[in-house]
Amino acid sequence: MLNSKIAQKLYDKTANIYNNRYRSVQFEKYRIALDDIQLSGKILDLGAGTGLLSNFLNKKLVSIDISKKMLLKSNSKNILGDIAKLPFKDNSFDTVLSFSALMNSSSPQKTISEVHRILKPKGIFVVTYLKSFDFTKDLQHKFRIHKSIDCNEDICFVLYSNK
Repeated sequence: MLNSKIAQKLYDKTANIYNNRYRSVQFEKYRIALDDIQLSGKILDLGAGTGLLSNFLNKKLVSIDISKKMLLKSNSKNILGDIAKLPFKDNSFDTVLSFSALMNSSSPQKTISEVHRILKPKGIFVVTYLKSFDFTKDLQHKFRIHKSIDCNEDICFVLYSNK
């Protein structure tokens, strides 16, 4: 887990090279994780970075990230903020998508609770993180696991809100 100030500085430094370095890896992860998921309604990209997910989906999303320089590369509705302290009302999103961000949160448990809070009843949370981390128990406290998917270096969970 990263201190939010450290995470912000690290990602600000990589903003200019991020897309060239990670685009193909991230797009493959999106393809695997979102293969049979119908996305509709209001969608949040949690830890959005440069907006690669928005580009992959070819739609504007609500995007939150701690790095202003990463967000400046995105064309979505960008919000600068900490994913452990989401600035949204309860039950405000149909879907939350988070690729490779949870392990960079200053508090993954708080982030999971915040996602649960902002998701509508029957909402979907798709989250990936490096296999070297394990947030399964934390996720199970707030969500019902629909499935887990091997996404190369990441594990992906498709979760449903248990509200």
